[in-house]
Amino acid sequence: MWEQLNRTDIEHARQKLLELRNLTLRRHEEELKQLDADESELETLERLLAVVTTKYLDRGRTPSPAVAPAEESPVPAALAEQPPRPEVQPDAAAPQVQQSVSPNFGIPLRRFMRR
Repeated sequence: MWEQLNRTDIEHARQKLLELRNLTLRRHEEELKQLDADESELETLERLLAVVTTKYLDRGRTPSPAVAPAEESPVPAALAEQPPRPEVQPDAAAPQVQQSVSPNFGIPLRRFMRR
């Protein structure tokens, strides 16, 4: 078959390559649109986190220049209407809690179930 190539064989191969190229370009375009949408969501989340950080965690501290002021970021109504929570002071009489891991968790479950 490959000993003799006709013009039609070359043209057929060229058509197949063009179809594959167009398919690849369409997929690439769809992936770029999805990445743009994801980036937009991440930027929105970053702005909201900056607002929450400024509002709840940076009390009494001077705002860092990396954090955008709250006036520039859109704040959802649910976050804007919530009153600040009172800070809870740890109770000195509260019991100390220690967590220890059981040594039984060292056995793989499959081996344990075969017994």
